[in-house]
Amino acid sequence: MTNWFDAAIGWQKQALETQRAALDAGRHAHDAGAALVAAQEATRRAAEANWAAWQAWARLWRPAP
Repeated sequence: MTNWFDAAIGWQKQALETQRAALDAGRHAHDAGAALVAAQEATRRAAEANWAAWQAWARLWRPAP
């Protein structure tokens, strides 16, 4: 149970870190197009990490077969 719990926390942290990276890319970019691409990629990674975290949380509470 703690393995899934630790994994879920790790994925949530990854989601937050990629969202921060997207914000930083937008703040420090001189090329608006490149900033948009970087932000979209970081947002996609954050969404994937968030989905993985929710799946891990769901596994914690799923009844054993």
